[in-house]
Amino acid sequence: MNRLKLVFVMVLWGSLGVFTNAIPLSALQLAFLRALIALPVLFAAMRLHRPAGAVEPRRYLPYVFSGVLLGFGWLTLFYGYKHTSVSSAVIIYNMCPVYVMIAAPLLLKEKIEKSQILVIIASFAGLLLVMGQSLAQGIGSAGLLMSAVSGMIYAVIVLINRSIRRRLPNQTATFVQILSAVLTLLPFVLLSGEGLPVFQLPVKALLFTVLLGVLHTGVAYTLFFSVYEHMKSVEIVTYSYLEPLFGIVCSVLFLRETLSLAQIAGGLLIMGSTYWGEWVKGRRTRAQA
Repeated sequence: MNRLKLVFVMVLWGSLGVFTNAIPLSALQLAFLRALIALPVLFAAMRLHRPAGAVEPRRYLPYVFSGVLLGFGWLTLFYGYKHTSVSSAVIIYNMCPVYVMIAAPLLLKEKIEKSQILVIIASFAGLLLVMGQSLAQGIGSAGLLMSAVSGMIYAVIVLINRSIRRRLPNQTATFVQILSAVLTLLPFVLLSGEGLPVFQLPVKALLFTVLLGVLHTGVAYTLFFSVYEHMKSVEIVTYSYLEPLFGIVCSVLFLRETLSLAQIAGGLLIMGSTYWGEWVKGRRTRAQA
C-alpha cells in the first residue's frame, strides 16, 4: 500500500508541467496559489499529528528558511515549465541530486565516493547534451536557466534538511515550510501588479488550479511523508526517480512534445547515473548495517 502511495505521488508530481501549461497564470501567481490553496489541507494533517508538549521556537527556524527557498524553487520551476519544453525543464531540474553530491562534502563534511564522482561527470555531460540541443532548437534560454536554478535551490533545501538534528514531525515541518513560502511570495504578488484573477479563469483552468494546491501539494505531501514511518529512506529515494519519468511521459502524451536523440541521451545520463549512484549508496548502507 505504501508503495502504491509513492507511485501515486510521483504521478501527481510528474504531471505538474502539464497542469502548469494548462493554467493561463504567471509562474509567480501559480507558485503563490499552489502554496496558499495547500495550506488548509496541510494544517489539518498537522493537527492530526501535532507534537506532544511545547516546541522551542528555534527548532522552527531551519524549516522557515527552507520554506522561503521552497517558494523561490516553485517560482523558478513554474517559470521553466512555461518558458521551455516541459521535458527539458524536468531533465534539467533533476540535476538536484548531483548538486547535493558536490556540496555535501564541502558543507556537511561528508565523504565523496568514487562512484559519486562518476555520477557527477556523467550528469554534467547529460546536462550539456540537453541544454545544447534545446538551445539549438530555439527553446527559450531563460526557461532552461530557471529550471537549472530551481534544481540548485532544491539541492540547498535538501542540504538544510540533512543538517537538522532536532527534527519536527514531518506534517508540522511541511506546514511551516509551505506557510513560509506563502509569506515569502505574497509581497512579490502584491508588488507585481498582476493580482490573482482566479475567478476570471475558464472553468477547466480554475479546476486545475485548485487541484494543483489541494491534490498535487496538500494531499501529495501528506501521503509522501506518511510512508516515512513504514519505508526506508533509500527505498523512497529510489521511487522518487519515477517523477521525472512520468513528467517526460506526460509531456509527450498530453503536450505532444518530442525529444531528440541528444535529449534522450542526456536524460538517460542524468537520471540513469544518479539512480545508479543512489543504488550503490543504498547497497553500501545495507552492507554496513
